[in-house]
This record gives sequence, C-alpha cells and structure tokens, in this order.
Amino acid sequence: MKSFCVIGLGRFGSSVVKSLVKNGHEVVAIDTDAKKIDEYKDIATHVMIADATDERVLKNVEIDKFDGVVVGIGRNVQASILTTMIVIEAGAKNVVVKATTDVQIKVLTKIGADKIIQPEKDAGNRVADNLAHPDISEYLDLSDDYSFAKIVVRNIKFNGLTLFQANLTQDHHVNVAFVKKADGTATIGKHNTKIGLGDVLYVVGTKDDIEKFSEII
Repeated sequence: MKSFCVIGLGRFGSSVVKSLVKNGHEVVAIDTDAKKIDEYKDIATHVMIADATDERVLKNVEIDKFDGVVVGIGRNVQASILTTMIVIEAGAKNVVVKATTDVQIKVLTKIGADKIIQPEKDAGNRVADNLAHPDISEYLDLSDDYSFAKIVVRNIKFNGLTLFQANLTQDHHVNVAFVKKADGTATIGKHNTKIGLGDVLYVVGTKDDIEKFSEII
C-alpha cells in the first residue's frame, strides 16, 4: 500500500482519489471548498480544508513523505503553478499536475513537474484514435516514441499461427507482450504462443506501426 496526496477535488482530482482508494492506497485530499471536503471525508483516508498555496499547510502534512502528489487545481492557473512550485520545493516525489493551457504546461515543465496531464485533450485524442482505428480497443503512450495497445485478431490469415510463425516483429515492427485468448485464458507472448480469431494481443511499438498492424491483423 502506498500513500498519496491529492490537492484539488474537481472532476479530475476527485476521480484520482476514488481510483487510488479503490486500489487500496492511502489518500490525503486537500481542497478549499468545505462542501467537497465533506463529500470525500468517508472516501479519502484523510481530508483537509486548506489553501495549498500556504507553505505551512504542506509542511504540516509532510508532503515529502508521500509516494506521489497530484495537483488537480482546475481553473485557477496561478494557484496551480504556485502550489506545484511549493510542492516541488518541499521535496515531494512523483508530482503530477493537471494543466489547461499551453503556457501553464511550459511553466510547469520548467519548475520540474514529473508529469503533466491534460484530461480534456487526452480524452479527445483517445476518442479520435478510437474513431480512426476501431480495431484498437485501448492506447497507452509509454514514451514519446512508443505506445501500448490492445488489438483483436480478426484476420483468418493469422488463425492458428504461433507468434514466431506470424513474424510480427520483423514484418510489422510490433512486439506482443501478452495474449488474452478468446476463451478467457491468457498467456505471456512467447515465440511458440499460438494466436487465433478473437484473441486480444497486447502489443508494444510506435504508434504508426501499431496503427498499420491493426489494419491487417
């Protein structure tokens, strides 16, 4: 079990709190809105009505002791940047910040945020990807160059082949890390793993290669 601090209980922050708690982690939630704090007092491990731009608040919660800190402050860009700066200067680890503008992203990058999230943009990109490539059920960017995706086998050409016989790495430049069979069983992607129609392949590759592969599998 890990411990996290979530600052700001808007739609993004509240969603993070619920997901972390659901996965068995301890969460301290901070917000200036008493109504939101009251709503999450029985969900989060601990809640605080406080202004996180006050350095004393973060010092009191020992912000540097958490496994990660999420700054989910929404419309108040100045408060978001100031809070992030204080959090980082206090020695916090794994600082994730919600951003709404390109200028905010530039500032957050310069002051050292570990990860910057744009929920609306990310959601829009996922919708666009799903519309353009309906055979890819899920995308996850691993880095600027590589992505992870789930793709269903629909081409009879691949039915019954092993991953070695399908020659996916050489011909299509993707690697299969995991295979979930149509019957519900699952296996690690090895050279002798057989694939069949309806199987779900968990693949790693560049986004372009994954998209091309999804069109032929």
